Amino acid sequence: MKLLVLNPFGTGNFDDAVRAVLEKARRPDTKVVVDHLARGPTFFRYMYFKSLAVPDIVERVIKAEKDGFDGAYIGCSFDPGVKEAQEVVDIPVVGGLVPAIHLARQLGQRFGFITDTELARANTYDLFKKDKLDVECVGLKSVEMGIEEVERNPERNRKRVIEIAQQLVRDGADVIVLGCTIVSAFFTRDRKKLPTNLSGIPFLDSNVCSLKTLELLVDLRERYGLTVSRKTYFAKPQKDEKEAFKRNRRIYGLPEL
Repeated sequence: MKLLVLNPFGTGNFDDAVRAVLEKARRPDTKVVVDHLARGPTFFRYMYFKSLAVPDIVERVIKAEKDGFDGAYIGCSFDPGVKEAQEVVDIPVVGGLVPAIHLARQLGQRFGFITDTELARANTYDLFKKDKLDVECVGLKSVEMGIEEVERNPERNRKRVIEIAQQLVRDGADVIVLGCTIVSAFFTRDRKKLPTNLSGIPFLDSNVCSLKTLELLVDLRERYGLTVSRKTYFAKPQKDEKEAFKRNRRIYGLPEL
């Protein structure tokens, strides 16, 4: 199994940390290729920045399928381009948000979610409401560090995660989701023994949750033919609207598929 892990930023600064975490998490028969966009914003705190990157994200996933990858993980908890990519490729595609939340609901009754900045927290709240992910969420908080700062100062990130997790547990969380993929990667890579008052609390790294979910989805597709439903929500434009699909790609100077 060969999987693309795409950090959807125009920088490779975060690749090594994500790779270090996922190399320990992958199955022995899984090859993980960590990459980033050739161009694009270096962070997605603003929805506008995320929107700028989505076309390149989708095209990179299309290329991954053509290059023989079995699945793709888009490594951001805003799930940029996930649905768009799922529409146009047959390989499984996951983002950084939904897999971790679904697993949290299986491992405990209530969960707390930690992201990077207050702006990201506000935008994540919208995603929670849109996809009804906020059921049993006791709190959505941030370490108040941009991902650039997390990369420069991972020890401060670690301390902030611990502080916030303790607060979320006091508020009733019995699972902690490290939602920002970069916050979680640096925390997991440099993880140390947790304080006693966090003993028994699952800490879910969103990267690990997404990778393991993607491995499962690849297995389900290859062994049982299970994939996203093409009836309506994930209808495939190049099948149902062939000429419009080709015409719209030409408008933007994209190659024929």
